Amino acid sequence: MNRSLRDLAVIVIIASAIWAGFTYFSTTTEQQDLVSLEQEADIADYFNSQIFKEFDSVDVELTDSVMNVIFERLANGMDTVSYDYDIYVLRSDQVNAFTAFNGQLFVFTGLIDQTESPEELAAVLAHELAHAEKRHVVKNLVKEIGLNSLVLIISGGDPVVMQEITKMVVSSGFSRRMEREADEYAIQYLSNAQINPNRLTQFFLKLKQKNREIPEGLEWISSHPALKERIQFVTENASDSVKERPIDLNWEEFKLSLKQ
Repeated sequence: MNRSLRDLAVIVIIASAIWAGFTYFSTTTEQQDLVSLEQEADIADYFNSQIFKEFDSVDVELTDSVMNVIFERLANGMDTVSYDYDIYVLRSDQVNAFTAFNGQLFVFTGLIDQTESPEELAAVLAHELAHAEKRHVVKNLVKEIGLNSLVLIISGGDPVVMQEITKMVVSSGFSRRMEREADEYAIQYLSNAQINPNRLTQFFLKLKQKNREIPEGLEWISSHPALKERIQFVTENASDSVKERPIDLNWEEFKLSLKQ
């Protein structure tokens, strides 16, 4: 090989390495972190409009005070509160709760109906708050469709595409790593807020016992991978020394009000 060909080969190799490095960095780091909070708020506007087309929301006058009491307790146990959180209750038999964008959390009446106390719902919400604080939904979405596609969707607001994204956010699960991270922070939030973290495992175990094969309606269970591992992790890492301070709410009365 003469010198000119050798030099050309070196240039090609270096250029390829730079391109590969740039591509890897942009997809694994930049693309997941370059969605600003302002952009996320824009996504939330589109997403929320779609959600409220798909589901009926329970009157906020009925739910706001209850959700606020639970959230305020949890917020006391959080190191940072990155958003002005809103918790919406959607009327559906689905046993589901999910984190969306810009501090929007959604809980289905079907899940609330399965809880026996406000502390159990607080445990579920602690996990969802951890997903929000770690921006897992945004990172998942960027990973699935790419940052450029996401920006185009925001600017175009295609209703068909937004409908598909809505389905993805509501029904898709997170990776094991994200679930583990959310569980770690949920344990911390609950412990600091004087709520027994094992409330989360109690809720899991209760649903698992009632529904051995996890029917279609239990989205919150079926969309979370490795349920057995997660129950074991929370059980092993939750401190038994947490002295729980009850959340002052009439839970049965609240659950009955949702059925009226």
